[in-house]
Amino acid sequence: MSLILCRQEPVTSPYYIEELSIHIYSSQELAYVIYHHPLLVMEEFVDGRLAEFIRAELRMPFLAERIEKWIDGRGVSDELLFLILQETSYYTPQEQARYRQLVANLRKISVDEYLKRRADYFYGLGLYGKAISMYEKILESAKEKHLSGEFKSKIWNNIASCYSKLFCYQKAMYAYDCAWNEKSEKVYLKRMYFLKLMEPELELKERFKELIAKEDTSAWDVEAQGIIDEATGAGAVVKLSQLFEKDPLKRIAGAGELVNEWKGQYRKMM
Repeated sequence: MSLILCRQEPVTSPYYIEELSIHIYSSQELAYVIYHHPLLVMEEFVDGRLAEFIRAELRMPFLAERIEKWIDGRGVSDELLFLILQETSYYTPQEQARYRQLVANLRKISVDEYLKRRADYFYGLGLYGKAISMYEKILESAKEKHLSGEFKSKIWNNIASCYSKLFCYQKAMYAYDCAWNEKSEKVYLKRMYFLKLMEPELELKERFKELIAKEDTSAWDVEAQGIIDEATGAGAVVKLSQLFEKDPLKRIAGAGELVNEWKGQYRKMM
């Protein structure tokens, strides 16, 4: 996959950005990625490999030299992102100023909130393994900090969502359990119930069973059936992704075979 904008330098070896699964062929494309994906490029994006691409492929040796000297003398900095935007001249000075302010605002938030936003960003890209790793680092640091139960509950919920996307239902169930322990939200009971429907061999703890009323299960079963009815017949793994966005579900009304078929397709995309 590649991203083609207006101008294209005579690039013979495009620069591959693994997280986005794209090749870039021009300085404009590089500027576009930096401008629209700040949470990606603010960490470990500008390095020697990028500098060499700028020198050899984009034919911008002066910019490449400035980047290398800056890294050697001061280390990686957000200023390098601003420098690239300035030298590529794709965005107006006003747009560059807005981007600078956006980056500055991201740097002002707490470390844990910043890490969560980055993890959420990678989750949005479908890089669930990487997102899980980042979420877990936040929880590791929480042992030495006074993070609120509500914040940790959100982290555990996001971890559970990642594992659901990866069909790791046991780990997802454990994560929802942890989310509940941090903050008792009914939505976690609902999601654990759905996981149990998806994977009958999963064990729903007695303490959770006691908290789920019959009217809850009746309503959730109806909702679950609606999701399956909507997804059935779509014939595309995208529909499975949409199903998980609403709430995970598997074996209801004979839907098991459908989801099992999609599982194989979905794993190929991971």
